[in-house]
Amino acid sequence: MPTLAQPQNKILGIDIRPEMQLILYCARTDVDDDNANQIRTLIQQTDIDWQEAIGNAYKHGFMPLLYTNLNAIAQELIPEDVLNQLRNLFYANAQHNLLLTGELVKILRLLQEHGISAVPYKGPVLTTSLYGNVALRQFCDLDIIVQQQDILSVKKVLVANGYKPKFEFTEAEEIAYLKSKGEHTYDFIDYDKSILLEVHWRITPQYTSPIEPKDFWKNLKPFSFAGMTISNLPLEDWLLILCVHGSRHRWQRLSWPFDIAQLIRVNPEINWQKIIQQANEFDCKRMLFLGLFLAHHLTGITLPVEVLQQITADSEVSSLASEICQEHLNIDCTPKKVMARTIYQIRVREQFQNKFLYFQSFLGWLLSTKK
Repeated sequence: MPTLAQPQNKILGIDIRPEMQLILYCARTDVDDDNANQIRTLIQQTDIDWQEAIGNAYKHGFMPLLYTNLNAIAQELIPEDVLNQLRNLFYANAQHNLLLTGELVKILRLLQEHGISAVPYKGPVLTTSLYGNVALRQFCDLDIIVQQQDILSVKKVLVANGYKPKFEFTEAEEIAYLKSKGEHTYDFIDYDKSILLEVHWRITPQYTSPIEPKDFWKNLKPFSFAGMTISNLPLEDWLLILCVHGSRHRWQRLSWPFDIAQLIRVNPEINWQKIIQQANEFDCKRMLFLGLFLAHHLTGITLPVEVLQQITADSEVSSLASEICQEHLNIDCTPKKVMARTIYQIRVREQFQNKFLYFQSFLGWLLSTKK
């Protein structure tokens, strides 16, 4: 990944406040000498608001890497109370992640014993695949993906092992919920352990993308994780899914483009033609391009020239990326209102019928809030 000789204070022409500069410099596992010098120079030459830096690092999922790199590179430059605060947050997060990892292994074993195929989504497995260490990322709950026909069997297994549905449904309500185009997870909670488990029968609501587990189930491969063999997707197949997920949430966490960059870094033999073709089929090419564009500009990850040319040919991608970066990187920018977020969701889609489907779902939500 290319490095910069001087601290980078602009991305896409947007001024970056020093606290976010520091976070972005530390948000990687491969800090080289040039990056390390940039981190030290920034701390020495700038009056860092450490509480703002810690708060934003936590908000965007970078806290573990912020602590790891500051502790290794600039320990003597950090106020002792700040370093202690970061250290305590780091170890609390690591302990929480280990608890969730153990619970995930237990759930996957239970489902295997009942003949149910499940794929872990994001969380511990993605962190291990991309970063090699479950402590280097933040996640607050667990997600698994199953096929829709298995969802009630999964429910039965979970309820028998201490989980309860987050929402109680009548039988008719449950059937309607699982058929709804606007729903994609059945959520369960273990109240004794305070663990939320989201069981996905779709990747996202249908108004975001029509991608379903059946579309990639044939690609599942064995993966060794925490002493057991699980079913998992090849990293290449996660690229489109992660871009759709990030776009659905308007890239509210900057760690998501960094995950995409890390995926590309550890899996350089990506079949780009296949990925773009799949994105066309599922009407999420602009979502894919937006995720790649953000990863490229925020992390410096190199993309193939022909891919970058296709991305820059869609002017909507750079416009959306600038708005996202402006909101996250510049302290003077106010968070977007509901209507602005709705307009974003319409702009990030390409086909008219899917723009309309989202707008229809928005109107339904709006009417329900006024009852």
